[in-house]
Amino acid sequence: MDAADVPGSSVLMDSPRTIVGVRAAELAAEVVTGAAGTTAPRVLVTAGSGFALRSWSAPLLAALGSFPLHTVVQSGLPTPESVALLAHQVRAHRADVVVTIGGGSVMDAGKAAAALSVTSDPTPESVVRMCREGAGAQGVPPIIALPTTPGTGAEATPFATIWHRDRGRKLSLRGSALLPATAVLDPDLLVGLPAPHLVSCLLDTLAQGLEGAWSIRADERSEWLGATALALLADLLDRPHDNLDATQRHAALLAGHLAGRAIAIAGTTVCHAMSYSLTLRHGLSHGHACGVTLAAVLRYNALVDDDCTDPRGALRVRGAIDKAVQATGLDGVETLARKIEGLARSPALPPVPDIRRDATRIATEALAYDRAGNNPRRVDVAALTRLLARTAERDYAR
Repeated sequence: MDAADVPGSSVLMDSPRTIVGVRAAELAAEVVTGAAGTTAPRVLVTAGSGFALRSWSAPLLAALGSFPLHTVVQSGLPTPESVALLAHQVRAHRADVVVTIGGGSVMDAGKAAAALSVTSDPTPESVVRMCREGAGAQGVPPIIALPTTPGTGAEATPFATIWHRDRGRKLSLRGSALLPATAVLDPDLLVGLPAPHLVSCLLDTLAQGLEGAWSIRADERSEWLGATALALLADLLDRPHDNLDATQRHAALLAGHLAGRAIAIAGTTVCHAMSYSLTLRHGLSHGHACGVTLAAVLRYNALVDDDCTDPRGALRVRGAIDKAVQATGLDGVETLARKIEGLARSPALPPVPDIRRDATRIATEALAYDRAGNNPRRVDVAALTRLLARTAERDYAR
């Protein structure tokens, strides 16, 4: 059965092959056999801790039940230790295909474990080494990604985030082996998603859409992808986020996917660079951590001039930001910035801790990540400290 046979479905002809539409998950068995190139592949499923409680989990597993199947639960952020353990299970099952079903952490863990599984004895140290050296593609089982949250874009990118708590640092594993063979975007998989997770993911999508447009590595494709993602989200910024209908779930999921494709081209910038310390040291979810500073960075980058770091010049950057803002239907940068601030302060999210005393350390750590170098306006410790302080002051002035 082709995606065209599923009502409301379509296929985006690009890499990864992307199936979009209600009940697209019913294609899971066909997708798996197509990726494996065999009619009886051995399948390892990695899923989040709430997987068994979701209404669609049993039918999805039943669709894969004709294959030799092993399901592993990934809880929490992926670490070198958890990825190494999962890679051992991929090897023990002799998986022909790895299916990742979940949010960004689950998909990143599954992608990283698939890449590491070609190592004869996966260890936490080999995870760290692979993050440093990159992941080769030879022998890696193909990955099928089914996102259950809208906004991480992990199903569209050739990298995975690993959290090294002992070093207090986020690691990035990159390589073509981590790009899923197929992404299945089924809005029904968002049913039952709690409002805090949804709002965090919408903030992540906004960050990726804007960063994919203004990055110094952006091109016409990433600018279009980022702007289109923002256009899809425009109607979701002001509404309650605890009960999206099918059309809204479809818009949110597709927006997250397109924003993921944007950063696969352009990379993220300083919002993501600052987010890592906010997650590791202050416990904010990833999307929330990106969204906390996004409005301030939007205002900052929109004023780029002689301090532009993009060799194409400040006009290119300001033009990309203008196109992104226009895609939302809003009347300017300040209006969008206020919308973002409102979403980041949603009552569905936990309060943001006062980061003013920690602003200099967060800024210093952010500049150690290569993401900061993608920002189109020059940043240094002083500039980022001011941005963080202004963000905190606006939060505590309300």
